[in-house]
Amino acid sequence: MVVRLRGSVPGEFIEEVLSRTDIVALIGEYVRLVKKGQRYVGLCPFHQERTPSFTVSPDKQFFYCFGCGTGGDALKFLILRENLSFPEALRRLADRAGLKLPVTALDPEAERRRREQETVWEINRLVAGYYARQLQDKSGAPARQYLEKRGVPLTVASRFELGFAPASGDALLDFLRRQGVSGEEAVRCGVAIRKDTGAVVDRFRGRLIFPIHDARGRVAGFGGRALDDATEPKYLNSPQTPFFNKRELLYALYQARDTIREKGFAVIVEGYLDAITAHQFGFTNVVASLGTSLTREQARLLLRYTATALIAYDSDTAGTAATLRGLDLLQEAGFEVKVVRVPQGKDPDEFIRQAGKSAWEKLVTQALPLLEYKGIHLAREKGIETAAAKMAVLRELLPNLAWLKTAPEIEEGVRAVAQLTGLSWETVRGELDRFLEKGQKDWLNPRKSVKNKHKIEYTADVRKRAEASLLRLLLEKPSLAQQVEAAGGREIFADERHRRIYLTIAREVTPSGELSTPLLFSRLAEDDKATVAALLAAELPEASEALVEDLIRILREKKQREKRQELLLSLQMAEKAGDEDRVQEILHQLAELLRNRKEGCGNGR
Repeated sequence: MVVRLRGSVPGEFIEEVLSRTDIVALIGEYVRLVKKGQRYVGLCPFHQERTPSFTVSPDKQFFYCFGCGTGGDALKFLILRENLSFPEALRRLADRAGLKLPVTALDPEAERRRREQETVWEINRLVAGYYARQLQDKSGAPARQYLEKRGVPLTVASRFELGFAPASGDALLDFLRRQGVSGEEAVRCGVAIRKDTGAVVDRFRGRLIFPIHDARGRVAGFGGRALDDATEPKYLNSPQTPFFNKRELLYALYQARDTIREKGFAVIVEGYLDAITAHQFGFTNVVASLGTSLTREQARLLLRYTATALIAYDSDTAGTAATLRGLDLLQEAGFEVKVVRVPQGKDPDEFIRQAGKSAWEKLVTQALPLLEYKGIHLAREKGIETAAAKMAVLRELLPNLAWLKTAPEIEEGVRAVAQLTGLSWETVRGELDRFLEKGQKDWLNPRKSVKNKHKIEYTADVRKRAEASLLRLLLEKPSLAQQVEAAGGREIFADERHRRIYLTIAREVTPSGELSTPLLFSRLAEDDKATVAALLAAELPEASEALVEDLIRILREKKQREKRQELLLSLQMAEKAGDEDRVQEILHQLAELLRNRKEGCGNGR
């Protein structure tokens, strides 16, 4: 039998896509995972947490968060994480697996969005190639001179696909028209603008071009740097569109991601050339935040690759302010945060070129932990000459203390703050305890978790717990489904969701008692996937026929007690109504119920 989901995609195709998807590799592109036993753990991408409660099973090919209850297969992860429709997520995984999705799988609107996105990527690829060739051309001499002045050789420029936008207003448009790209498409991609007169002209003119790649290496947008400081604006970026949002990208992440994972930390700088210079000198774990304001989206993106971040912004007033904002934001996202103190009046680009590799390595090695850097700044800004001033500094540091994860970290943090402020350890610890008691840890107003939307709640209800346990055993040892089926099958389950899951398991178990987890997930309704993920993530004793028999007995007894209560209530109502026939009917049903119970006990059930 061919099972179809969403009325269009064969279940067998979905199973094949899931079977060919390495869920650890997929989720590892979004979450930093650490192997722990047979599974991988990390910080949940669906709610704010400081201690990892998110687990991924390579064996069963599922994910589950013990904190917010979100779980499912690789498709479910993409749907939630990327806000994709089911067909869009399926296409994404099919592409990864090298499979061709059936034409009917995408609805018209989803197909339109997909084609638009692919068109933008293709046009951006053409544009980046055009700009790169212009840099090498005679017209690109001013840009090459600028790069030479900044110490960037063409080999490095080529690594980052740097280019040059000619000064004329239609050079790029002319090129794109020859490639079959209309002016309207160029405007939609952000590489051209429509003037008030209606004329379409190149957006970037006479500028050094920095293609901005996403983490997979696709050109998402562009940044253009004026070749003289008199031109305003000095930096011009692609506009925000449905296809480009610089808040969600980090410059040079595509080039840096492997080294970040290898070294275990990332260094965040402000500008394009800061990042390029760092890479040029061998520091290839450096990314740029495309401006001075780090965003939560960028933090979550970086968290896929590391949980340790060093901020190395410029040492001017704007850079210091951006550093302080970034510290809190990164800590909230779950990072261990430090600050690289670039000497006054310098940016990383200038410092590395003038002081050299060893000097930069020393700065990175001596990076100050968040509390120490912020404490020194606050003490300098507010002063700590009086008790009131000391307490003012402490109050600003309490939220950072509250976000520390482990007891040793808290102990060390309290000691550091006490030393910085001149307050006693007892005073700092006491204020921290009071701060925590008041529930003020949400000081950064983090986004609401999806806990309420996706949480799987198993109440203290004996029946629900027994049903869940029985399903968990079947998932572990599917051959036991024959025993459950012989004892009543679907009728054992009162919870409608549990009943649906049981029927799916029973239908897909092979005659030899095997069950493919990808196949099971491909057959489940979307709302049931999180429930199955929660069951798979739960610990359980060794699956056995005896344990299954005990759970079946518990469920039967519970059902009988509920039925007895129902009959007794009906009997009371019939007696009050004086309905003797109904009374006798109910008494007969009660006797039958008691007889069945005794027979069940006599049979060892």
